[in-house]
Amino acid sequence: MTESLDRQVVAALFRDGRADVPSVAEATDAVATTVQKRLRALEDDGVITGYTARVDYDRLGYRTAIIRLAVDLDAIDDVTARLRERPEFVTVYQMSGPSTVFAVGKFEDDAALAAQLHDLHDDPDVRTVDTSSVRSVVREGDPPALED
Repeated sequence: MTESLDRQVVAALFRDGRADVPSVAEATDAVATTVQKRLRALEDDGVITGYTARVDYDRLGYRTAIIRLAVDLDAIDDVTARLRERPEFVTVYQMSGPSTVFAVGKFEDDAALAAQLHDLHDDPDVRTVDTSSVRSVVREGDPPALED
């Protein structure tokens, strides 16, 4: 039951990240004290890593870019660690295939994107940089179906 309840609790928080424990308990047909214990366990286990607002970057005037990097495997951890430290990159993946790093960035303007691309081109661990500007964000940040 715990795995099923955990999935239901996470799904309820995806629907409303500001929901309080009684609301999550009601949505999952569980007792509030049980939900509180499961939330604490999910946080302690690193399943829930924090709570944040979902933002429409387009409405804030940001542009989205997809950046694919070819990086030697011995340097991939270093490169992804450096990207993780740059707040412009909201998603960073290590990949298989010719592009070993895939990143999604949110940039205030063309100059901010150009500055990041310049830095990536100058990085000795990056062999190639391939960039695509996103014309329209159709769906972003929606959670997958987690409920049983």
